[in-house]
Amino acid sequence: MKQASYFIAGPVLVVLAHHAAVIPHEYAHSFMAWALGYKSDPLVIHWGGRSVVNLLLLIDINEQVDYAAMFARGDGLAAALVGFAGPGLANGSLYLLSLWLLHQPDVRRNVLLFTFVFWFNFMNIGNFFDYVPIRTFAATGDIAHITQGLGISPWVALGVLGLPTGLAMWHFFARTLPASLGRIAPDSPFRRALIVVVCVVIMFGYFGLVGIVGYGQTAHVLSLLSLCLIPVMLIACWPTRRWMQAGMKVSKATG
Repeated sequence: MKQASYFIAGPVLVVLAHHAAVIPHEYAHSFMAWALGYKSDPLVIHWGGRSVVNLLLLIDINEQVDYAAMFARGDGLAAALVGFAGPGLANGSLYLLSLWLLHQPDVRRNVLLFTFVFWFNFMNIGNFFDYVPIRTFAATGDIAHITQGLGISPWVALGVLGLPTGLAMWHFFARTLPASLGRIAPDSPFRRALIVVVCVVIMFGYFGLVGIVGYGQTAHVLSLLSLCLIPVMLIACWPTRRWMQAGMKVSKATG
């Protein structure tokens, strides 16, 4: 990919990958609610308006599901299943799919396609992280619907869901990121550094910041801690570090 085309295509691919992770998340909630008899039309969701910020980030989109009706009927299991459908079924399956695609020869040969799949993998992980641990203890949101619906402690959710989230994040920054830098920007130190900065800032500054307001004191503190991780992760994952260089060389060697 030529330098100029990269700087044009790069931001577009990031936005498209974000949309490709968020929209199935919301529709998974909606279709699960429909399957359980709590929604008449699974295709109807709330898109959040036409503001530039929402069109780019989908910050106001939601599944348009009436969880209160489920709890009012004493159907906590339904609320838990609908809550889990977004991050668990949709983002979970899409994460595994994207991880598989990153190793497919046809994808690796096309740098543009490989770059999109890389960001798609990243965005699905971000949709894990902004719930676990950031909003695990919040009174609203997907994890709250799961814990309230099942009658379990948020600590249980943190333990059960935190492990796969932690493993996915470790795998991304320790394996996927260096290997992908070797494929996306094999001969450009500037582009490699830029990709690392964007990954760290989006993960710990955008997804991690979601709990800063409106989700309670614990989420607020966790969001602040997430921001503090930005310089730590930048230092740890900087492309010139020896272990990052080793991962990039392996990727370049395998094509």
